[in-house]
Amino acid sequence: PPAERVMGAVIEIIHSIRNARAQYKVESARWIEAQVYAGELTPAITPYSPAIQTLARARPVTFLARREEAPPGESILALVLKDAEVVIPMESMVDLQAEGERLQKEIEQSQAEVARLEARLKDKAFLTKAPAAVVDRERDKLAIRKDKLERLKQQLGRFD
Repeated sequence: PPAERVMGAVIEIIHSIRNARAQYKVESARWIEAQVYAGELTPAITPYSPAIQTLARARPVTFLARREEAPPGESILALVLKDAEVVIPMESMVDLQAEGERLQKEIEQSQAEVARLEARLKDKAFLTKAPAAVVDRERDKLAIRKDKLERLKQQLGRFD
């Protein structure tokens, strides 16, 4: 395979693992486990394992030609990339129980915020007295909060 394609895949693998670490708020000192399925690129990417481990703070990084299905009940994060797929066991990234509790708390806060914004937007006095720009801004906030709430519920669903 051309060197540009191999290096592009390596960079994408590192980038995706680092993004997942940030998304799940993994402590910077914590090492996570990762499995990389790169098909025909596996032999070309494998020599870059030390760089991937260091830059993505992932150890061990296992390279496999093709992906096997995860056992039922195992919580994983699958990152589908252009030339590869990265699978990270959730328990290597976060304490599943603590993360579930954190998500539940965040969902409750988001639900309260959505309820507050909906009540405000149903208030006739607010709608008649407030400038149109303020009302629009509140509607935008509500749409953003509802979207965030939906994403939080999806994230929590991955832990069940």
